[in-house]
Amino acid sequence: MAQRDSEATKQNILNAVGRVLERDGFRGLGINAVAKEAKVGKPLIYRYFGGMPQLLEEFGKDADFWLGLDDMLVEADRETGGVHPESFSENLRLVLLIYARILRSRPLLQEVLASELTAPAELVKPLATARRDLARSALLDFMGDIKWPTDFDASATFAILLAGVQYLVLRGRVAEHYWGIPLKTDEDWERFERAVGRIADLAFASTVDP
Repeated sequence: MAQRDSEATKQNILNAVGRVLERDGFRGLGINAVAKEAKVGKPLIYRYFGGMPQLLEEFGKDADFWLGLDDMLVEADRETGGVHPESFSENLRLVLLIYARILRSRPLLQEVLASELTAPAELVKPLATARRDLARSALLDFMGDIKWPTDFDASATFAILLAGVQYLVLRGRVAEHYWGIPLKTDEDWERFERAVGRIADLAFASTVDP
């Protein structure tokens, strides 16, 4: 019973971290804020986690807001009707579209990504590391046996396209337009999705799938 109570208390604290982050961002995050949100004493947080960096490290491991393989597969089924593409270029195009859609639907993930550029490094580093490791693993699993091409730098090309998608989603949090193009409605984003797909097709057009 004591063990179950301990685990429940830890999970309550981790859940409180997520609520504070989503509501107040990293600027409002601290031991005091988490303790108040979780309705526990500060000594209990230090006892279980040691401090804020360790708490965020555990939160990064535990959080269900990251983009994982299951999320990608579900969204891919919706997009393709269950018939997944077999080529490298088509899969990368699909990943970019999936990433945009899932990121738009997750305000907490948006907050974490936006804060990576502005919050203190000791706070964001544990979450950034967890996100990077999970995203890489999910992408490799999603691609399966499809090999990355070696005739050009596909990883850097993909990173640039992914960064563009991420920036536009985060931009939509604070502005209604970018370069005169609206960013708010699903119809607005369908326009960007078509453009992203077209750019991905052109970027990987020379790819020869093994």
